[in-house]
Amino acid sequence: MNKKIFLAATLVSVSSMVMSCGDDESVNKNLDDDPSLELPEDTLNPEQPKDSLNPIQPKDSVSQEQPSDPLDKDDDIKNVAKYDIALTIEDIIVDWFGGGGEKDTTNNSFTYKQYANNYWDIHDLDTDVFTKVEIAFTKAVEYDNIDVIATYSDETKTTERISSGAKNFALTFEPGKTLVSLALVVSPNTPSDAATINFGKIIIRAKDSDGTVSKMPVKSPKLGVGNGNPILDFQYCADPTAIEYKGRLYVYGTNDHQQYEEGVSNTYEKIKTLVMMSTDDMVNWTYHGLIPVGEVAPWIMASWAPSIISKEQADGSTLFSLYFSNSGFGTGVIQAKSPVGPWTSPLSKSLIDGDHPVVKGSGSIFDPGAVIDDNGDGWLSFGNGQGWIAKLKPDLHSLDGDPVKLPSPFHFEANELNYINGKYVYTFNNDWDDHTPWDWGGEAPTACSMNYFTSTEPLNPDSWTYGGNYFKNMGENGMTYGNNHTHLHKYQDKWYLFYQAAILEASIGSHGGFRSILVDEIEVDEAKVVIKEAKPTYKGVKAIKNLDPYIVQQASTAAATLGIRYVQTEEPGHMVATIGTPSKDGPAPTEGIIEVRNVNFSSAKTLKALVKGKGSVTLRLDKRDGANVATVNSSASDWQELEAKCSGITSGVHTVYLIIKGDVQFDTWQFAN
Repeated sequence: MNKKIFLAATLVSVSSMVMSCGDDESVNKNLDDDPSLELPEDTLNPEQPKDSLNPIQPKDSVSQEQPSDPLDKDDDIKNVAKYDIALTIEDIIVDWFGGGGEKDTTNNSFTYKQYANNYWDIHDLDTDVFTKVEIAFTKAVEYDNIDVIATYSDETKTTERISSGAKNFALTFEPGKTLVSLALVVSPNTPSDAATINFGKIIIRAKDSDGTVSKMPVKSPKLGVGNGNPILDFQYCADPTAIEYKGRLYVYGTNDHQQYEEGVSNTYEKIKTLVMMSTDDMVNWTYHGLIPVGEVAPWIMASWAPSIISKEQADGSTLFSLYFSNSGFGTGVIQAKSPVGPWTSPLSKSLIDGDHPVVKGSGSIFDPGAVIDDNGDGWLSFGNGQGWIAKLKPDLHSLDGDPVKLPSPFHFEANELNYINGKYVYTFNNDWDDHTPWDWGGEAPTACSMNYFTSTEPLNPDSWTYGGNYFKNMGENGMTYGNNHTHLHKYQDKWYLFYQAAILEASIGSHGGFRSILVDEIEVDEAKVVIKEAKPTYKGVKAIKNLDPYIVQQASTAAATLGIRYVQTEEPGHMVATIGTPSKDGPAPTEGIIEVRNVNFSSAKTLKALVKGKGSVTLRLDKRDGANVATVNSSASDWQELEAKCSGITSGVHTVYLIIKGDVQFDTWQFAN
């Protein structure tokens, strides 16, 4: 069989990391190349996590080490790219659930079985800083038709063929370009047997290298390209749920980033926090930080897979009840009078766990899904291997009767409840097995996909009717395969599907099954209560309104970020921005970028910013490396609202880039005429 294997990649611009507030300056290019392929052994075969189908929550990432203050140096930062970049086969992204290639980490080899989008994720690199790629092979290449192709941002290419019998290879990049992909192409003339490449060292050389090997800089899959997914580009999170309150949509998820920071793969046991974010336009998301479930409820083992409901109380307040998996053994609940807390634990144990006499022995009691119906009654689903449903008492933290079994053929996880036009809608994720025979009507669902049943009598197991398979596994639609967990939500007259996929890992630089939350529109026929099949996209959803720059906006509100970390303030849900990185071991950024989309200007003369510390916040429009429109300089240790005159702002809808430099904290911004 003919094969054409294409390893492609996109990259983050190093030149943008060294940009001053004024005109761009070129990076010093006068140091000698280091042609050596001899590298420290621990950089050549770094231990990498294995793929996981059931990831867990990360911890608060605000403790990242701060870079030194760049304002103490010349703004034209010299020799910023001191490090070469080492790649291994672990860095190859394999789509199609391994169908496009097979890694052998022991021998550092890769076998290409068929055409697929297998690639090294190499971010937008300045070829005046990173000059070439060098590859050593531990076994001579047995093919004479393998090309290495460097593609640049202007769509020109540099191509070099690997000679048959070669044990070393080098491709020099064309100078003065931005590298946007690096591909290894095996032509269709490859013999019918699988092509195996035995890699030794794979090095991207920096011109001003000091001989140290580093990892790829962190990038954003959204910054500057218009994509909306994943919702957060700096934080792993999964298992989405949502609630609307006072016109905003609040979304919560498992904090996979906590597991990422404390473990090499997503095995869940270290996750004791949940992630909060909100929006009113579906494109710009306000990050509200983490719910410290382990502190609120110190009796828990872990906290995954939240589900939230709210109910107005007799005193006019709103009670938010957030249910979560207490590891794989039980379902816990915490409550608050605000969607961002502070949270309290009404119980000193799980609401229900595996020792309950009715559910005992049926599987894990996790992945809860909750809903409030039109009567104001609360309902809770949960389970693994078998789905269950129970009615909640008015306090929403105790059961009103024993649970009953739900029809849940081939049940795996991800229980969720909705209430649509008088019907209860139960959704769940089925397992990876062959789903035949299928005796529930319609077509059998595909592996690890999302299905739904509907009923008007939730406690009558015989009343539930199979609706269909509304969301196939992400791997069937061009993303990575993994466990499947969704949340259906109607907001501002549109239905949305929140789901998860491990699409951020390549940007941060990990391979441990760490997931991110995504959102796309989904079609729901409310009259018939029919959910149509949705497909995942990188593009995401369109904005449903423009952002008003003349009211106070949070620096924690962004469509995309790069080099930003957020720090919790004393106020629950209120975060401030600083420079930092979500990566455990990637290079420290020299600036932070916040991208805000669909900002509607009439005119603007003044930028106001609430900041503290020594540094600056610079505004640019429509291009992150465009002209400076305004710069606020800070030198105070206390919070101050500072102003700067604006230039070059025209009326209309723009993308705003806020560039942070130095040891500064950034809270809010606002324009004035």
